[in-house]
Amino acid sequence: MKRITIEDIARECNVSKSTVSRVLNNSPHVKNSTRKKILEVMKKYNYTPNILARGLIAKKIGALGVIVSDITNPFHSLLVRGIGDMCRTYGYSLFLCNTDGRVDEEIKYVRSLIQRSVDGIIFASIKLKDEGLEEAKKSGIPILLVGRLPEKEKGFNYVIVDNELGGYMAVNYLISLGHRKIAYLSGPWDTWPNIRRFEGYKRALEEIGISIDKRYIFNGDFTLDTAYSIGTKILMMKERPTTVFCANDLSAIGLLEACMELEVKVPEEMSIIGFDDIPLSSFRTIQLTTVSQSIYDQGALAGKILLEKLQNEDNTPTQLTLPPKLVIRKTCTHPKEI
Repeated sequence: MKRITIEDIARECNVSKSTVSRVLNNSPHVKNSTRKKILEVMKKYNYTPNILARGLIAKKIGALGVIVSDITNPFHSLLVRGIGDMCRTYGYSLFLCNTDGRVDEEIKYVRSLIQRSVDGIIFASIKLKDEGLEEAKKSGIPILLVGRLPEKEKGFNYVIVDNELGGYMAVNYLISLGHRKIAYLSGPWDTWPNIRRFEGYKRALEEIGISIDKRYIFNGDFTLDTAYSIGTKILMMKERPTTVFCANDLSAIGLLEACMELEVKVPEEMSIIGFDDIPLSSFRTIQLTTVSQSIYDQGALAGKILLEKLQNEDNTPTQLTLPPKLVIRKTCTHPKEI
């Protein structure tokens, strides 16, 4: 069956397309009798306006684009839920784009979202140097960054957690338990959260006079599988660390899997601490000690800030840094030799 168009509605009602358009946009400049007639014909044919086409004219379609780097990571799914719930509250739709950490995919999505006339874009995917973000910035589309920042964050709206403080809190807690051989299982080194968490790690060690031991720095990528693979190597070291600060919870859970595989007891023989506090971390069989960054709240705040800016046409940058929180569960204790 042929899709009913605005031209068909106008023809049957014997009015102009612009009159039908005014009814769609709830304009007061239409006679009540004409409005009623048009709405009846729309109902008769179950007419649904082409929102994208209207957006090209009005420059707004009531939708945000959200770009994430890995939707399989529970961090991103919880973040998107927060954004989505806020969009629902404000009557907006959401286009979700997953880049798999690839810059070319991000650029492709940015161009696609701009072509679709989305009202704004929330980035949760950016790297320290990010071509997709630069392209979006040049287009003039409203932007908000959540969870990650580029090298030069000046002028952007953003909602983040204090990652350096979170890293410092994690390592300081391990130090308080008596640990001195503290390893760091990183995320990608071209991402801002990983760099800042590592800075917190370094600061905590330097405060008690411990130099960074390169043997205890392991290059991960925020994924469970990579952490499992690295974890097996850590556990086979002749002088292995007594504890590992993992740059995110998925990495910590990957390390936990390696410990189970090699029958290394956690926390008695290896203490593990993560970062994020994803729902999986509180499961009875995991009980991961971690640093919470209030993921859902970050997403909800990001959505709220950008949507209010769109409604109020506010171009003043809003930059929010949230405090992290140490969540003590059951994967950390005193080192075995103490």
